[in-house]
Amino acid sequence: MKVPSASHLVSRLFVAVALTALMAGCAPGPRLFVNRDADMTMYKRVVIVPFVNLSGEPYAVGRVVRALTTELIMVDRFQIVDPSLLLGELEQANVTPDATGQFDVNKLRDAAAKLQATAVIRGSVSEYAIRRAGTDEFPVVAFDCEMLDVQTGIVIWRLSIQHSGKGRLPIIGGSGERTFSRVTQEACQSAVTLLRAKIL
Repeated sequence: MKVPSASHLVSRLFVAVALTALMAGCAPGPRLFVNRDADMTMYKRVVIVPFVNLSGEPYAVGRVVRALTTELIMVDRFQIVDPSLLLGELEQANVTPDATGQFDVNKLRDAAAKLQATAVIRGSVSEYAIRRAGTDEFPVVAFDCEMLDVQTGIVIWRLSIQHSGKGRLPIIGGSGERTFSRVTQEACQSAVTLLRAKIL
């Protein structure tokens, strides 16, 4: 039986590592829908609604919404209304979320209008988990969000993004590429960068 040479074994190992890295580091690119009939200059004061959590990770929504809010504030395009004010208006109107965590869109618009917001941003976190590719493990964050016109309820834009980290043994804290905090921040940065390039 022919024994593989050392160089051949090294080449095979290199290919295997490269494929694993490719699977870990690559994710579907962000997708963006923009309503071309909408006048973007109308939307200055915006409120962000707590996202729906479809991920199974109890802290996912809070982390994603905080990171997205920070990125939007840094762009200095919108005046972001304190979410607690919106929740207060909904509570006064006895409006509660349904079983999936979503508020009735019409009642949501009514509450936002009372705060003089011209648009509402809402969404859902679909994945906040560890994925495995062979022996490698890496964090993945995926979410969808959309902005609605408060007056009409039409969708102004809708965005979907998925972002993954690199390396083995991801951890929650820290600042490396393997952490959920870093991946969440990068996902939100990518989302806002895309919005800024297209419409903001």
